[in-house]
Amino acid sequence: MQSVKPYAFCTTTTTHLSERNLVMSIRNQMVLLLPCLLFGLLGVSDGYIYVPSSFTNGTFVFSLVDNNGERTYNGSGILLARDYSADGAGKRGAVCDTENRFTDEAAAVICMEMGYTCAENWSLGPADNEALIDNVECENSSLAFRNCRYDRTQGCNRKISLTCDWRCQYEFSLVDSEGRHSKSNSGLLVATKVGTKLKGTVCDDRFDDVAALTICREMGHDCLASWSTMNTWKLQEKRNMRILLDDVSCSERGVLDGFTEGCFWKTQNDCDHSEDVYLSCDCMLDEFKFSIVDSNGKEAENGRGLLIVEKKSGSGNTDKLGTVCDDLFDETSADVICKSMGFACSKSFESAGDKRTTSWSNAQKVVLSEVVCQVGDEGRCTYSTEPYCDHSEDVLIECGSAVQCQELPTAETGKPTGQPTAGTGQTTGQTTGQPTEHF
Repeated sequence: MQSVKPYAFCTTTTTHLSERNLVMSIRNQMVLLLPCLLFGLLGVSDGYIYVPSSFTNGTFVFSLVDNNGERTYNGSGILLARDYSADGAGKRGAVCDTENRFTDEAAAVICMEMGYTCAENWSLGPADNEALIDNVECENSSLAFRNCRYDRTQGCNRKISLTCDWRCQYEFSLVDSEGRHSKSNSGLLVATKVGTKLKGTVCDDRFDDVAALTICREMGHDCLASWSTMNTWKLQEKRNMRILLDDVSCSERGVLDGFTEGCFWKTQNDCDHSEDVYLSCDCMLDEFKFSIVDSNGKEAENGRGLLIVEKKSGSGNTDKLGTVCDDLFDETSADVICKSMGFACSKSFESAGDKRTTSWSNAQKVVLSEVVCQVGDEGRCTYSTEPYCDHSEDVLIECGSAVQCQELPTAETGKPTGQPTAGTGQTTGQTTGQPTEHF
């Protein structure tokens, strides 16, 4: 294999004169392109603009052709390279991958060399064209082809077909079993290609926690709770939904910079809907801060009063002050929230009813509803940020200290948790959060 090393000044920068997108990889190469133009090193041949490369052992101009060898302009076709080096004399041939070295990174680099924004698909097929280069390896998709390694060849057994595009942005949403926008932060993952009517599910091939976290953040959540596949819903077949994305993989860059910049994917797939991704971004305690205020609107030092929630912003500050609706609220949710505020358990909770006071008027918005937390997995809670509640349904809560919580009776024994359980001589060490008194 040849290691590509720099030996002159100009870089490879190519595009076809008739294409509407004359990007010419300028965003990566502008600084080096201008001196080449000034020194008269620009060459023009058969409709292409190219600059002799200083960083490869040959200047390659890439193009896409159909099965008849005719150039395509829809961003899809068999990948060819033309060699404009001193010894290449414009020779053209297929780009091959004999040793399985071609990757998503290489596909992205070559698409950008041709003036596109991203690679959407690539595949291998029988090689019936004269070959030129083989076993392309690119370690970083944000760099130019001069940074890649390859072998020169005259023949190979597998050629590369490539699909590139200018429109590479996707929006994501979660839907429920009826296909409606999920009011909670869990559901079937649906992708929509921006600027088109293309919409569909995401297959789980190559999908992992990094991809899930990247997509959760694309939807405005700060964290990932879980993801899985689930084929119990009939929604996909009923609505004849397409599978839009496959082989989604993201780097840590995706978590920071977003899906388009840090992820790879394919729009061709070999999946069925049993492989669709179901995603939960239900990390409530990472996204919201809870507090309790008393009847005077002051912080309740005794842990008893109106439950207040604030949405955390990325800077660590909080905003969107409001209340929590009692829809689906239960003992487990109350316990999780009390513990997040430093208490040992929830002693009781109830709906506000007509108990609201004028001093609570600052908290006019109901922020959360349908809070459901999992037993034994504190902090993993589903919730809705689209409540259909009024303030009579606000949660009033009382949280207790460790001593107070040990005095609460359990549902199984009817005795405080600090007392021995009959027949065992041991304490249960559990709390139920069952309401013991009213506000």
